[in-house]
Order: sequence, then C-alpha cells, then structure tokens
Amino acid sequence: MGILKHIEDRSLAHITRFSASPQHFEESVADHSFFVAYITSLICLLLREKNIAVDYEKAITMALIHDMEERFSGDILSPFKHHSKEVNEAIRKVNQGLIAEVFNGLPENIKNHYISLWNEEGEQKSIEAQVVKTADRMSLLAKCREEIAAGNEFFKAIYENEYKKLAENQADWWQKIQSNVI
Repeated sequence: MGILKHIEDRSLAHITRFSASPQHFEESVADHSFFVAYITSLICLLLREKNIAVDYEKAITMALIHDMEERFSGDILSPFKHHSKEVNEAIRKVNQGLIAEVFNGLPENIKNHYISLWNEEGEQKSIEAQVVKTADRMSLLAKCREEIAAGNEFFKAIYENEYKKLAENQADWWQKIQSNVI
C-alpha cells in the first residue's frame, strides 16, 4: 500500500464520537482531531508569547494523530474506557499493538515518526503531549457547550466535570496562560 492508498482511508471521518449519547450535532473523530489541532496551535502561540519553549510542529502533528487508533477501535465510550485503571491500560495495550497498522503504506521513517509521537502523547511527559491533552479537553468542552446551547442537558455534567479538570490543571506552562484561556 502506498501513501495515496493510506490517505484514501478516510474511516476517521465516518466514526461518530459519543455514539451512545443523545446529541444534536454528530461529530466524527476527524472533526474532533481538526479542532484539537486548531486549539493546540492556539495554545502553542500563547506559550510562545510567554517565551515558553514548545515544538509547534511536533504538537500540531501529535494533535492530528492523537486518536488515529480509533480507525480500528472506534470511539470507545469514556465511562467504559475509564472504568478502572486496568481497563484503561488494557485498551492502551491493544491500541499499541494496532497503531503500526494505522500507518501502513507510509515510508518506514514516517511511520516510525508517527508511532513515536502517538506513544509520546499517551505518556503525557512532554509539554507538547500535555498541550494536546489540554486541547483535547477544550475540544470536548466546546462540543458540550454546543449541545447544551441546543437544549441537550445530557452534556451538562460532562462539561462541568471537564471544566473542573481544566481549571485544576497545575502544569507550570498552563498556569502561565490559563487566564488567557478560561
């Protein structure tokens, strides 16, 4: 399989997030990844203004691929995924076994680069990975706000829980830009 064949697989555009939840506006994994990348770019620009070192290209690329494993797994429902540490670790282990298949058809060096970034995002040790996680949370908040504004109260508890996590983020870099964001 070549690069064209790889990019012709648009399955992430057809995987619906929150598939078991009542919603007014369906969002695909691809839609979500776009917004996470956009929000990541905004956060990175704010960090640059504060002279905080962040690799912009790395962070954007990481954001674009952070949910690529969902090509095979689909959007796993959060209550199930986070039911216990053991369940979460088991899902992560399965995804690690599948992630190389997601990037089949790409030159080996590019495939390895993406796999490395995907793993780094999952480990949450670098500032870029933490920025993507924060952007992921902010994308979820925006989705919730959209649903709530349309009268869907189901997303209210999710919004409140995720907003609390965002507000309580103690990362040094976040503390320096938080007032510009929330």
